[in-house]
Amino acid sequence: MSQIRTVGNPDCMIKRVGILVGGGSLGLGREVMPMEVMERNNLNLLICGDITEWTVVQYVRDAAQLGMDRSMIQLGHEKTEEPGMKYLPLLLRKYIRNIPVTFIDSEEPYTYY
Repeated sequence: MSQIRTVGNPDCMIKRVGILVGGGSLGLGREVMPMEVMERNNLNLLICGDITEWTVVQYVRDAAQLGMDRSMIQLGHEKTEEPGMKYLPLLLRKYIRNIPVTFIDSEEPYTYY
């Protein structure tokens, strides 16, 4: 990736990290889920795919401003699901033998200036 998005305390002491990939970072139907995961597991850093900017971003930002060691790295939907998608053709080739199955990199969807 050419760039990543971060929020929170860039100098926080990282002791516990959580990862929510792809759409799982959206809360799976419950917007508060990523924040609950951070609190329940006492996470300092959340690495995530998709986000809801008005919930988890603001939670991490507010927590950092209150002096809590909280940070988030947002990699995006495509890049957090990419490792699984690279593996999928290997799995599918066992079951689909007459059709070529290939991983195609979606590449970075955004242009940064």
